[in-house]
Amino acid sequence: MDIEQLELEIINIDSVFPSPENDELYGAIDDSDNDLISLANDIVKNGLREPIQVSRDSYIVSGHRRFAASKLGQFESVKVKRLDNLIWAETDSETWKKVLRAHNHQRVKPAAVRMKEALLDIDPALAHEKLISQRDERDRVAPPQIEISGQKVRCGISARKQDFLQAAIRVITELKPFWPVTVRQVHYGLLNNPPLRNSSSGTQHAKYENDLKSYSDLSNLLTRARLSGLVLWESISDETRPTSGTRYSIDAATFVDQETYHFLRGYRRDLLQSQSDHVELIVEKLTVQGIIEPIARKFCIPMTVGRGYCSIDPRHDIVTRFRQSGKDRLKLLIASDFDPDGEEIAESFARSIRDDFDIEGVTASKILLRQDQIATWKLPHNGMEAKESSSKYRKFMDRYGENFVFELEAVPPTLMQTTVQEAIESTLDLKAFNQELEAEKKDAAMLEAMKSSLQDSFSNMIENLD
Repeated sequence: MDIEQLELEIINIDSVFPSPENDELYGAIDDSDNDLISLANDIVKNGLREPIQVSRDSYIVSGHRRFAASKLGQFESVKVKRLDNLIWAETDSETWKKVLRAHNHQRVKPAAVRMKEALLDIDPALAHEKLISQRDERDRVAPPQIEISGQKVRCGISARKQDFLQAAIRVITELKPFWPVTVRQVHYGLLNNPPLRNSSSGTQHAKYENDLKSYSDLSNLLTRARLSGLVLWESISDETRPTSGTRYSIDAATFVDQETYHFLRGYRRDLLQSQSDHVELIVEKLTVQGIIEPIARKFCIPMTVGRGYCSIDPRHDIVTRFRQSGKDRLKLLIASDFDPDGEEIAESFARSIRDDFDIEGVTASKILLRQDQIATWKLPHNGMEAKESSSKYRKFMDRYGENFVFELEAVPPTLMQTTVQEAIESTLDLKAFNQELEAEKKDAAMLEAMKSSLQDSFSNMIENLD
């Protein structure tokens, strides 16, 4: 609508009504404000330069400060232009706030007001999805890794290895949501439909099996495939040998640009603050960390990777988090191999927390890997048997009556994630959790509005660095 073409009216000032929503959006007008007093003096001297815009039922759409200044100047009438397409009495509060915002774009507003305006256009659910995506992206940003190796000439991949290679590539492609994956995960994936490790016309050699020879051949094949570009380098990792580094910036402007890009992206509400128990996740192996960690993050559950038996420091950290939570009970969810040591980890961990740190309210549940899961999922065993030299061997045999052992890596990643999530959900008060999740959605909308309102300020700062 072209405001300039609207008919000008002069009506009694008492017939004009401020919109109640204006105070919610822009704050109450203070009659003692110096700027308002200056505006009132200007109107007394020069008249109202710009008419007040009102709805059909005379509620102010634009011009609340001009109206307040006119009242302060003790005017009996005021110039208005009437927007007949708007009726305050027939419009809900949230929609009317958007109307006010749309008719006040030219107004110079403080950051808090701009944030309130931006909030009107933001769907909390969509803002929450964006927040999750942004913080996951931030989690994936890691320092550059440095690999040092000597010179070595490797053989190319022969035609006899092509079937083997293509089978490995298919497994890696299927596991793409979990990249980077380990060679061991590819190994277990191949066991579902074992390829030939070597093939040639008219000749058949041994199929891929769950043994050290097959695993060694796979490791060598994938190394050559990655070096030759046949397998993406970033699709495979060795989680047992982590490296670290430091990120540098070429100048201050680039640094500010990076920091503003990540500004307010990493927010996580404590979704467990309403829970009656403190929950911790213990994982025996670093090789499955990348699979389980996204589920732990989703539920805001701290995760400790033990790489076998945990030292005393990680246990102390768990106890510290528990005590800081102020809760009465500590629940441990444990994922470990099905072997003598893996079974002992599940028991000894809780025992140490109880006895070494005097924590009485501690319970432990082994969520992975158990004998009933192995039978239900029909997992391929790793070809290894429990070592009789292990001090836990006899206890393991007495309990299970067999000496076959199974590794966590034998569990397909999707099944592993589903199992961990179900175990967590069965432990939590889901009603309380979902209430916190709804609150986080509102938080996400507020943060999105804040980012929107401050975007121009950040841009100006970056430009001024030059």
